[in-house]
Amino acid sequence: MKRIFLPLLAILCLTLPARAEGFYDLPEDHWAHTEIQRALDAGVVNGYGDGSFQPAREVTAAQFCTMLTRSFLSEEHAAAKEGKYQAMDACLPVLAGTSVEKTWRDLGKRWDRYVNEPLSRYDMAQIMYNIILEKDALRETISLSTEEIADWNGIPEGYHSAVFTCWGLGILKGRSDGRFAGEDTLNRAQAAVAWTRLDTLFNGPPEVPEDPDEGVEVQEMPAFGLQGEETVQEMMNRINRETPLCKEGRLPNGKSRSGENILELLELVKQGCPDGTVWSGTMRYDYKVPRFGPTRGCLAFGLAVSDFLFGEDAPLKQHENLRSLTVGDVLHIRGGDAERVLVLTSVDREEDAYTACELELNGKVKWDSWGPLSGLVDAMGFTMVYSRWK
Repeated sequence: MKRIFLPLLAILCLTLPARAEGFYDLPEDHWAHTEIQRALDAGVVNGYGDGSFQPAREVTAAQFCTMLTRSFLSEEHAAAKEGKYQAMDACLPVLAGTSVEKTWRDLGKRWDRYVNEPLSRYDMAQIMYNIILEKDALRETISLSTEEIADWNGIPEGYHSAVFTCWGLGILKGRSDGRFAGEDTLNRAQAAVAWTRLDTLFNGPPEVPEDPDEGVEVQEMPAFGLQGEETVQEMMNRINRETPLCKEGRLPNGKSRSGENILELLELVKQGCPDGTVWSGTMRYDYKVPRFGPTRGCLAFGLAVSDFLFGEDAPLKQHENLRSLTVGDVLHIRGGDAERVLVLTSVDREEDAYTACELELNGKVKWDSWGPLSGLVDAMGFTMVYSRWK
């Protein structure tokens, strides 16, 4: 397929940062790091002067139109009148049917400060749908029933085709509760994800990077789980003794530190502590870091699993930022007499969902725990996150 993406003007390339790692608020384990990095490399997004990317900041109509003119509509941008609203003028044909275009007409066919207001999911879907039609990129049958969209009957009629197409193509998915939630806004990270999916539709997937685990000798891991009359402390002494020291960026089995490889190790944990495994509040693990001291119950379980996944010598960061969660993080949640630990097995911010291995105080291991991420953020009580990614 002929590529639609056109290169930026040289001056833009000179002013844009080359790597996402350069932003202090965009760590490598950020849920949208790959997509944001791809958008950065393509030159369609940039950061702020203070060294931040601000992935959670709402994206505006002006910002999204700028992304489009730097990629799919560069010829239209070059032909538009130069000035403050050049990107908006270039995007006008693909704004048809949006509230952005309606406001433009209501204001006498001129742009105003409203273009710097957050863009709704409805309007983003409509804009991307218009581009898909303009580029004649809809060449496959969409296998989707409107019954799969929980709020389909509440979607304004003018947005039906856009929502159906973008959802069906996987460009702009729904929420974890099955709603499209079109009146909601999107943040900069989500906009970068949507852009990369649109770019893939037009230009195909990016080149696959070299496998970091190719040629790596994989180490056999010791068994997780109590063997015979072992105590938890004895189990962890055995595991830590039999586990080689990790190289930087690697897991104890020698593989690279990635979500996929962490899930592979979690399968070994699940084999040793399957659903229903009893873990009492008296079970103790004298965690290695002095400031923690002895840990008991569900926290001992969480930190033991963390050591197994990352190695006992991997630095551990303690924080309360529930918006930076990723696979392998351990959440210790306390409130009143209740206490539980979650070992995250997946995090999907676009759909506001997580899955985890869960253990309540004096309870049993549960491997199919799930819920909304917003529920964790808004939960009452005290929550501490233990992360080994940095």
